[in-house]
Amino acid sequence: MSIKNAVQEALKQAMKNKNTVRLECLRLAKAALLNKEKEGPKEAELSDEDAVKALRAEVRKRQQSIETYREVNRPEEVTRLEAEIAVLEEFLPRQLSPEAVEQAIRACLAEHPEITHAGKLTGIIKQQLGDQADGKVINELCRKVLGQ
Repeated sequence: MSIKNAVQEALKQAMKNKNTVRLECLRLAKAALLNKEKEGPKEAELSDEDAVKALRAEVRKRQQSIETYREVNRPEEVTRLEAEIAVLEEFLPRQLSPEAVEQAIRACLAEHPEITHAGKLTGIIKQQLGDQADGKVINELCRKVLGQ
């Protein structure tokens, strides 16, 4: 089942269960997927890769909002956004643990000891891991491993 269809089925189930928080979040996710689909060719179906990109963008927006709400001391909004992130992450591929990402970084450095810049290392690791790890996490760990 495609991610788009999975979101649609979850939306129906949330309506049946009258789960308003989940329902609102899934409606926003569906809108993001439809917007992403409209960006492509008219006849083309939304690929799971594009769906993942759209949902990751929605998660990132909420993470940025969480930081802002924490700064202005709005814990109820932080809680709501964290619940929305949890709903969106149900449809995304599982992320690697920071330890696994760090292992991949160290393995890459063992193969390429000439790399001393965190940005270049981040790019290589991002290509290797793809959607298995967030770019921000990769960059932080690269800086940590390189001591920058």
